[in-house]
Amino acid sequence: MGTFDPGIEIWNLDVINALEPTSVLGGEDTTMADDIMKQNLLRASSGQQLKKAPTRGADEATLLRAGSHTGAVMGLSWNQVHRHVIASGSADNTVKIWDVSLAGTDKANAGTFKHHKDKVQSVQWHPSEATILATGSYDRTVALVDARDSAGNNIKKVKIPADCEALAWDPFHPELLTAACEDGTVMCWDVRKFTDKTPMWSFVASEFGGISDLSYNRHVPGMMATASIDKTIALWDTYSQNDAPQANAAPRACGSKDMKAGKRYSIGFYPSTPWLLGCAGSGNQLALWDMSCEEALQNRFGKRLEGWTPPESTEGEGKETDFEAAMAKEEEPPSKKENKKKKGKGKSKKAHRRAR
Repeated sequence: MGTFDPGIEIWNLDVINALEPTSVLGGEDTTMADDIMKQNLLRASSGQQLKKAPTRGADEATLLRAGSHTGAVMGLSWNQVHRHVIASGSADNTVKIWDVSLAGTDKANAGTFKHHKDKVQSVQWHPSEATILATGSYDRTVALVDARDSAGNNIKKVKIPADCEALAWDPFHPELLTAACEDGTVMCWDVRKFTDKTPMWSFVASEFGGISDLSYNRHVPGMMATASIDKTIALWDTYSQNDAPQANAAPRACGSKDMKAGKRYSIGFYPSTPWLLGCAGSGNQLALWDMSCEEALQNRFGKRLEGWTPPESTEGEGKETDFEAAMAKEEEPPSKKENKKKKGKGKSKKAHRRAR
C-alpha cells in the first residue's frame, strides 16, 4: 500500500484486525524511537527515570530509512516472476526496485531510476519478462526500463499528449503496452518496435473527462475497460475483425455504464471470473458490474471464452517470444544487421531463451 507518506506498507490480509503492517519499505526511520521505548520498559521495571525521545523542529527534515522515497508513493507493481520484488513510482520523480525479503534493512532498496522529470504515476512489470518494467509520468512520457541496468543506460522513452494516468499490458499479447492519458487519450505500442515511437493505435476514449485507469480482462481476449472522471465505465474491443490486434485499428466501443458512485479513479476485472468488474472513486463506494446478463457483451465476447487456456500454457516451450532480443534488434545499426545476415546465411539459428 502506498500513501502520501514515503513509506510502502505490506499487510497480511490473512491476519484479522492486524494492528500494524507485516513490513515497511522505506519511510520514516523509527529506530531511535524503538530503542528508547525498549530502554524505558527496562527503566520502568527497575524504577528508574524514563528517558524522553528527542524532539524535532517544525522546519527540520524527517529522518528516512536508507533508500526511501522522499515523496508520496503513487504507483506499485509486484513482479509476477520474482514474487519478492516490487517496483514503486513516487512524487519525488523516481522509480525504485525493492527486495521485500530484505525489508527493514539498508539493502531493501535494490535500485533507483531517475529517468523521469516529474511525478511517476504508474509502474507495471511485464507479466512474463521479469526484468522489463514500464513507467509512466507527469512529464508526458512512457518509458521501458531494464531493471538489471542500475545505471539506467538502457531506457527507452516515447512521448504522450498528456500526463500518464495508467499503464497495462495485454495478457493475451504481452508485447503490447497500453497507456491512459489525462486528456482522455488511450495509446498502445508494440514494445518490440518501441524505438519507432509510433503507437500501434491511438484514440480518444473520453471527450468529457480524462481517463483515470484502465484494465484488461485476463479471461476474455480483446476486452478492455476504462474508467473516467465523467463517472462512467466504458468497455472496448481491442481486436479487429480478424480477432487479433492490428496496427492503426482503434478499439471499438462496446458500451458504457454510469456506476452512480462519483468520479471513477480505479478499475479492475475480478481475476477469478470473466464477467465481474469492480471500480471505485470519489463517491466513497465500491461499485461492481456483473456483465453475465449483458446480452450484447455476451454475443460479442462469449465465443472467445470457450476453450480458453492461460497464456502460459498456449505457447510451446521453444516458441517463447524474447522481447529483449526483439527490442535490441530495432537499435542495431544497418551495417551490423547486414553483416549478421551474410554470416548466418544457410544456417539455422535457435532463438535464445533466457533462463528463469
